[in-house]
Amino acid sequence: MHREFGKCEGKLCKECSNFYRRQYHGVVYRKCEIYGNSCSEATDWKASYPACGMFNQKWNAGEVVRLVRAAPFSRSSTEPLEGQIMMEGL
Repeated sequence: MHREFGKCEGKLCKECSNFYRRQYHGVVYRKCEIYGNSCSEATDWKASYPACGMFNQKWNAGEVVRLVRAAPFSRSSTEPLEGQIMMEGL
């Protein structure tokens, strides 16, 4: 979130209107409305995190977690990884 939106100095996520708590089967889960909710601990949020630049702002472009995962892989599939041994070279 900080990489995407910057930081809101001096504020914590728990003070933001996008931070929410949900109780499910007696367990409290904390989430960020903007980051998203995958119904797993992968999108759990800590109240003590430093707030991002979207502090108390609305976001209508979809959940950030889904946008980040959908980003295309930039490296060409024919390009070898660093340190990879090529079969032709053996």
